[in-house]
Amino acid sequence: MEKVYPEIEAQLADRASAEPIMAWQVHLLREQPSKALLIAPVVIASVVLSSVLFRSFVYPAIALVIFLSALSEYLFPIRYEITADGASARTLTGRAFIRWADVKKYYLDDRGVKLSPLSQAGRLEAYRGVYLRFGGNKDEVIETVRRMRDAASSTD
Repeated sequence: MEKVYPEIEAQLADRASAEPIMAWQVHLLREQPSKALLIAPVVIASVVLSSVLFRSFVYPAIALVIFLSALSEYLFPIRYEITADGASARTLTGRAFIRWADVKKYYLDDRGVKLSPLSQAGRLEAYRGVYLRFGGNKDEVIETVRRMRDAASSTD
């Protein structure tokens, strides 16, 4: 079988698999600060309302933790990394990782690329795989994903 991307395969052979080929960070709050004008009053009103209704500091604290958890991808930076093994997205609350060998399809949209382990789109698509936001480097991310996935599929 002909090697599709010999420069990628040579690069993969020279690098440790954990060493990033590409790494970047996206902070949605900085990219879309106007959304904070809607989010902040809702969070503040919910915390104040739970404080008044329950007359305790426990319930407002629980409400605040729930909001911070739900909004963590917007409020805190997301770190993306592409290695020889796969691609990952790391947030404050967790890490999503997918190996190149497990990527069956990838989908592009205006904001990023979805790496999916499913061969057909379905209801589980939103909950499986890794979504890589571009963050200003759209062409580089697309090219790197394409090359890494093609190199992985040529070795399968």
